[in-house]
Amino acid sequence: MPMQLTLDFTPNPPLPRTRLVHYPTCLDVSQVAHGVGFTTNVEVSVALQDALEPIQSEEDGDYDQRLYDALWLAHFQLSLDQSRSATFTFAFPRKHWKTEEITEASLRLRVETQPQSVLVGLLPDF
Repeated sequence: MPMQLTLDFTPNPPLPRTRLVHYPTCLDVSQVAHGVGFTTNVEVSVALQDALEPIQSEEDGDYDQRLYDALWLAHFQLSLDQSRSATFTFAFPRKHWKTEEITEASLRLRVETQPQSVLVGLLPDF
């Protein structure tokens, strides 16, 4: 028996953007995150942004690359776990501009999916 499909194009009002849990101030990084594979808005905590920023002994900060790598790993962890949240370790090198000594910084991060956004931050931020 054939069945005809009907489409309803009546616009619906947008849902209000509210968080279920109160988190510290977050920064929108959705443009970078869409390149990684996220399809919703993505925000990072201020503490995570500060941790990824270059320190005084670094000549080139590579903040953008660190942010991209952290978001890629967050997306990867969510894909692996098939859950609403995941906790993981993100490590990146820091190079001293004078001595050229390379040290490794290690951060414990959490990614959490909310109804209309994804939050990424340091573990104490949650």
